[in-house]
Amino acid sequence: MKQEEFVKSMADSWGLSEGEKETAIKKAMIDDLLMEVTFPPFEQFFDSESNQLLDEKIGVLTALKEGKQISDIPNFYTILELYPKDGTHWD
Repeated sequence: MKQEEFVKSMADSWGLSEGEKETAIKKAMIDDLLMEVTFPPFEQFFDSESNQLLDEKIGVLTALKEGKQISDIPNFYTILELYPKDGTHWD
């Protein structure tokens, strides 16, 4: 069973508000997609614990899963929340 399906089935019994349920389902979708997408920058710069940019993360991960090129994926770099934004680069 995928995490998304599990969260959907359990969300009501957990007593989550509609907003919390929506966030939990989106995060589960992201976790499921991360299991299907292998892309090295995600290991270092993708913040899977963040509740920010959930829709964008789902869109980018779905596009990667479908085999799209990075240059054809809007918000690709936006979702790499841990990537330095000040112009410095990590090795």
